[in-house]
Amino acid sequence: MTTGVTRPATVATALAAAMLGVGCGKKGAPMAPFVRIPAAVEAITASRFGTSVYVTFTVPTANIDTSIPVDISRIDVYGYTGRVAPTPARWAELGTVVATIPVAPPPVGEAGAAPPPQADATSEGALPGTPVTILDTLTPEELIQGAIAAVDPRRPELVPLPGMTMPTVLRRFYLAVPFSQRGRPGPPGMQAELVLTMLPEPPTDVRASYAPATLSLAWEPSGGLLGFLLDRALPPESLPFETLQPPGPVVPQPVDASVPPGPTTYNVYRELALDPFVLPPAATRPSWRVAAPVALNPAPLASTATTDAVDLGRARCYTVRAQRGAVISEPSPPACITPIDVFPPGAPAGLATVPSEGGISLIWEPNAEIDLGGYLVLRREAGDATLRQLTDTPIGEARYRDTTVRAGTRYLYSVVAVDTQLPLPNVSTQSELVEETAR
Repeated sequence: MTTGVTRPATVATALAAAMLGVGCGKKGAPMAPFVRIPAAVEAITASRFGTSVYVTFTVPTANIDTSIPVDISRIDVYGYTGRVAPTPARWAELGTVVATIPVAPPPVGEAGAAPPPQADATSEGALPGTPVTILDTLTPEELIQGAIAAVDPRRPELVPLPGMTMPTVLRRFYLAVPFSQRGRPGPPGMQAELVLTMLPEPPTDVRASYAPATLSLAWEPSGGLLGFLLDRALPPESLPFETLQPPGPVVPQPVDASVPPGPTTYNVYRELALDPFVLPPAATRPSWRVAAPVALNPAPLASTATTDAVDLGRARCYTVRAQRGAVISEPSPPACITPIDVFPPGAPAGLATVPSEGGISLIWEPNAEIDLGGYLVLRREAGDATLRQLTDTPIGEARYRDTTVRAGTRYLYSVVAVDTQLPLPNVSTQSELVEETAR
């Protein structure tokens, strides 16, 4: 059954109704409609550690018309592997969603009051204005060319600009798209790009040893001895005769774009066991708050050795990654160690005796160790080969008075220092023996 109204008449009726609706209400200039679509992600970065890629960006805080609060419910992160990135209109078709970040509504303060401070994340999701980081673990399928847009035969084929060449090495692209509460996508923003060059081989045979003040690390170079030699240019060798080069154009040497440039350097990473004196974290990090590995060294190391501070009694594991240019390898096998205090204090020095009526006083130079637990005084009589401990517990001062002497008897004294290591303290070597006769 038909209504008898043609489509042009229907459209005209709708336009007339819209014009009447605009004319009603408060007089004034017509206002633009409210656009509740989140703004684009302005900046996005990606860093690669082996097959792990950490993508970081900030949740938008406003809509595309700069109005606030932002109308946003989630952010989809797309990934794509290819020589060139898809056009903005083809990302949803060709890309793959590698992560979805739920976004919690921004906190609303009372009228006229500042909004409450925002935390990094809530149980509902990330908050607007906070940085988020997701982890994308590259699979073998993501290291090959992704889907390619079909060519429309009705459209002329695009001709590349003069001087432009197609990249020969695959790249990994990332794009973050925010969505409103009604599921409307925001505009595409900036893209992150990584070149999928070959990874350098991870170092091997990481060794850890420690001394009282430092912990030393050493490892075998990436690629072994052959890789170490190939990574360094040979010194120029002088010929016994002079050679004449025929004139001609200089032919550039071919460069393998799949191999990252630059010498091999190294980054050291440390994982500490939980501190037994600190409460464990209340909850695990959400999937959008992943922390990328942070190297101990502020700049990549050219050598295959480094040092670290010692925290005695706390287990830790070290891994080393090789780096060429901006490409970082997989981690080496970990070297785990628990430094234990097996280092005794130094022997007390400057021991001297001061005899007096009814006793013999001892004085010596105090030790400077931070973990010094005290001193033990040892004594034996002349003719006795065994030193016996006079003090039941360590004494804190560098002096002691022995009142258990017999007048006319000759005594030999020595002092040892002990630290605070538990359950058994480390004991220093004995100080020099001093001899004194009691009065």
